[in-house]
Amino acid sequence: MNHRILGLTVRNFRTLTDVKLRLGSLTVMVGPNAAGKSNVLHALELLGDVSRLGIERALDARGGFDVLAFRGGQRSVSRIAIGIEGIWSEFASEESPDRYELSVSQRRLPEPREHDRVLFRQEQLTQHPGAGAATSLALASDQLTLSSSLKDDGKPGPIDVERMASVLNQPVPLPRSSPSAHAAAVVTRHLEQVRVFDPDVRLARRPSPITGSGQRLHNDASNLADFLKSLWEHRSTREEDKGRRFVWEALLRDVRAVVPQIQDIHLVDAPGRPDYISVELEETSLRGRTRLEDASFGTVRLLSLLAIFHDPNPPLLTCIEEIDHGIHPHALELLAGRLREASRRAQFLVTTHSPAFVNELEPEEFVVCERGEDGASVIPALTADEVRQVIEASEGMPMGDLWFANTLGGGL
Repeated sequence: MNHRILGLTVRNFRTLTDVKLRLGSLTVMVGPNAAGKSNVLHALELLGDVSRLGIERALDARGGFDVLAFRGGQRSVSRIAIGIEGIWSEFASEESPDRYELSVSQRRLPEPREHDRVLFRQEQLTQHPGAGAATSLALASDQLTLSSSLKDDGKPGPIDVERMASVLNQPVPLPRSSPSAHAAAVVTRHLEQVRVFDPDVRLARRPSPITGSGQRLHNDASNLADFLKSLWEHRSTREEDKGRRFVWEALLRDVRAVVPQIQDIHLVDAPGRPDYISVELEETSLRGRTRLEDASFGTVRLLSLLAIFHDPNPPLLTCIEEIDHGIHPHALELLAGRLREASRRAQFLVTTHSPAFVNELEPEEFVVCERGEDGASVIPALTADEVRQVIEASEGMPMGDLWFANTLGGGL
């Protein structure tokens, strides 16, 4: 089954007061600084942290409710809600998607503790684990309520749970054979994989310990050398090509295409550091090799991005902040192509400020973001059909040029 997120709904999370965003295999957001693009990524990341840490710890890791709640308007916000719809259970579809929503409210206690506040959560998970049967799990206060006509789900009715428990973070107290419990676990595994990839070039340059975790590139690319080792070791299992390093060969071709001075990439033992691996670059006309620690900012960031685009086993959703940061404009065409190829294996949600990168997109991949006078984000500011109409009216002018000219909105 092709598990994926079809859409995101956010209310009162930072500047996202009422956002409904469709997500395809590739979605690229553009707009001025502080328009709310990063907040969209962080809303999804919050759900991932809820699945890993639980609701209260995920909120505390970001400063708590007061930091996350929208701070515009005349009155304080008392409720944050983040919802997704997608395909996870066996009989879900784009026409009948699964849905999950988390709502967190903050309320004052009655006297004499009126200065204290307490959090309450509500969760609703609707899924399709049986043919023609939609089931739901609802958490409110200290009870979970199952609505299901499926025999293996057991007897419907309220079940006692902890007040801030989450179906994403704790096993659903249903029979082991329950289709609804199984479907909830699939949603959890999906959200656990959500990542916001933001390479820290300073960390990516350093040697990496050789570990089993090298199969997944860290969100800050701090294990880049170890991850490259896993790509180098990846070999084809097809009988006619058995043993070939297709992934590594493709990565090298791309690096050479955008940084022609690099002829080869070598993975070597880090001097004086047992069980560590480092990266060295072989460059045209230079004696010896260049350590990655001495490579340029753009080279290291480009290598990090190409590495995740060539990942043969990517997480189900990767978010990337400012994909064009530090990258030469002429390299963006290749990056856009590799990103689109990678989006056939997994979903990508990225932000950019580059008209050159936007020129490589299709209207349905392009989302304009703006900020209203009330402080709230407007996302999307235009529909894909409206974008197409502007392009047609311009007689086919490139989409990035139209956006840079502020014809599509999302400008300063």
